[in-house]
Amino acid sequence: MINMPYLFGTPLFRLMLLFYATFFVLQWGYQEAKGTTIEQFVIDTATVKPSVFFINQIRPDEQVIAQGHRLVSPYIRLSVLNGCEGIESVFLIIAAIAAFRSSWRHKIVGLFLGVVLIYLANQARIVALYFSLRYDRVWFELLHGYIGPTLIIALGFVFYLWWTKWSARQNYVIQ
Repeated sequence: MINMPYLFGTPLFRLMLLFYATFFVLQWGYQEAKGTTIEQFVIDTATVKPSVFFINQIRPDEQVIAQGHRLVSPYIRLSVLNGCEGIESVFLIIAAIAAFRSSWRHKIVGLFLGVVLIYLANQARIVALYFSLRYDRVWFELLHGYIGPTLIIALGFVFYLWWTKWSARQNYVIQ
């Protein structure tokens, strides 16, 4: 039988509590920003415009332009809506790193690398979604609903495991 008072004082409980609290606050804050310039910046400026850039670098003949939350070409239109911008995955990595017991310097390194990794993975997902919609629509639903999100979450998890090992090793070497 588990001693409940003991469970609440464990490092694992602290980690879980901080993780869930951080993730909840980030999610709540972003939902409160729905329809504001913050959401518009995240979707239109930080997600759609870079995706357009990457697609046009890969295939300039696609002639894709950004129109608000849409990627528009002479061939198709792809909308990037709230939830498709990858912010939940970014929040997961932020919450996981914030909850882990480590130095602030290591947390900042982890946050920077983790956010950049998840951001670039989501950009690759949007580019893949564009090309699947353009050239092979059968793959679009699989990539959009299953493969893309699963790969991004798995990538975030593997990064977190690497970062915790790196951070723990760095802390051990310093002490």
